[in-house]
Amino acid sequence: MKSIAHVISTIFQPLLMPTYGVMLIFVYTYFGAIYMHQFWQIIMPVVLFSFVIPAILIVMLFRIGVVTDLSLKIRRERFYPYIITLFSYSVMIIFYYRMHMPKWFLMIMAASVAIMIIAIIITLKWKISAHMFGIGGLIGGAMAVSYYVERTNPYYMFMGLFLIAGLVGTSRLLLRRHTLYQVIAGFMLGLLVSYGFVWFGALT
Repeated sequence: MKSIAHVISTIFQPLLMPTYGVMLIFVYTYFGAIYMHQFWQIIMPVVLFSFVIPAILIVMLFRIGVVTDLSLKIRRERFYPYIITLFSYSVMIIFYYRMHMPKWFLMIMAASVAIMIIAIIITLKWKISAHMFGIGGLIGGAMAVSYYVERTNPYYMFMGLFLIAGLVGTSRLLLRRHTLYQVIAGFMLGLLVSYGFVWFGALT
């Protein structure tokens, strides 16, 4: 079971959530029809700034001994990786702003920054599940885009996303990386912040 939990945790690690989110947008919104000719121009920045750059820098922190485990099991060692991810996400937002992406799209990215800032503050005192605020943010953004941008209810997609969230949460518990409260808190943080930001972006 633990080997399966490791696989699930790796596939749905937090750094990949923004990429999955943008790919989902191409699939279930009008965004895909309008911007398909710019697919790689839009996908590559999110892969670069939300995954590749943070991952490389976190590995460098591991190599020089700032973090002792790449899974960031120790709470106090999460601060610098979170700061790196926060700045990288901020650069990503500037990039997309200059591409004149829709406001609701920019707010999806802004939500990621807000979630990271809140997670950094929480991490000073308590360990919260990054995996769960990642998948929670993905679901919250997808729900807000569906309801307020597309005006649809793709419930099969939501069923799949909540199933994935359950698998990720269970994996974190099986691996003893978090307590149940840390898993729930992470999920609710991601879900509520992302939903709220995209809702605001869609209505203004």
